[in-house]
Amino acid sequence: MTDNEAPARCFSIALRFHKILSTVEQELQNALAKARLESDHCTTIGDGAEEAVRNTLRSYLPSGYSVGKGIVYDAFGDGSRQTDVVITNPDHPLSFPDGKSGTYVVDGVAAAGEVKSCLDVTALSDSIKKGTAFKQLRMTVNESDHVMTTKEQAYMQQIGMVPPYFVVAFDNKVATDTIGERLREADLISPPVGKSMGEHDWAHTPQPPLDAICVLGKGVWLYLRPDNPMGFQIGLQKEDGSKTVKNDYAGWAYLETDAPLVITMIWLHAAMPRIFRGKSAFSPYLVPPIRHAKYMDAQVEALDTADEAEQDAPTPAPYQEGDPAPVEYTDESSPR
Repeated sequence: MTDNEAPARCFSIALRFHKILSTVEQELQNALAKARLESDHCTTIGDGAEEAVRNTLRSYLPSGYSVGKGIVYDAFGDGSRQTDVVITNPDHPLSFPDGKSGTYVVDGVAAAGEVKSCLDVTALSDSIKKGTAFKQLRMTVNESDHVMTTKEQAYMQQIGMVPPYFVVAFDNKVATDTIGERLREADLISPPVGKSMGEHDWAHTPQPPLDAICVLGKGVWLYLRPDNPMGFQIGLQKEDGSKTVKNDYAGWAYLETDAPLVITMIWLHAAMPRIFRGKSAFSPYLVPPIRHAKYMDAQVEALDTADEAEQDAPTPAPYQEGDPAPVEYTDESSPR
């Protein structure tokens, strides 16, 4: 493997709980097939796929974790786009009925993600856009909060104080190599100005828009970090034929497996950040810290300035007979 290549591995699953989750993966596929038989409407089919994934996650997450859908906000006032799967930990202050869209705080969110009945180029681009919005959020910690070990602290800095964002796809129409190219080409997301206090701040680390893509029955793409909690190490073969381990690898790896949902659940259990809170995660949302309030004030001021500039812009003269016809460009035809 060269530095520009995504490592690939092949996994065969044979352990007891792996077999159980492999059966669950088939149940998910059956749920999508049932939704397609019951309706020809793509929205209805998509809703069925999403609910099937949420129900599965509810059954295989630790006690105290909940699964819903909705929009996630941080204490700086920024929000994600509508999200198919929102996994909350016991610190989340609010709960919502199953099937109802909710409003979530990122400090009580363990992970979030998208569900795609079929991952094509459009669906992949949509997932990256939604992940980009989510990865601009940042959790808030205070002096009474704790992350237990040095390795876990390093991991928290590497994930930039934002929970993982994943995709579960029931099928795909994109070649594996193409998915890898799109993922590697996607820009890392830096925190908006004002959310990081500098390089020493855990929130400072730029993030990929996605952390994992699970394609049922085929394989899993994972974004690995040096201190990834799954303990994956990337093997390299040197020019002289000898092998070594790259401990500082940060990037995408593809795992071809007969049970990708198993790998995804193992990854999810390991990757969800764990912070021991000394006070309610809801506190900064009710009484914003000074730094958060300044950020929100700056956002409002920027919007006001943009509105004033738009109002001051000259109004184009109305089109009159004899004037050259305006040229319209489409996505297929753009100006040179």
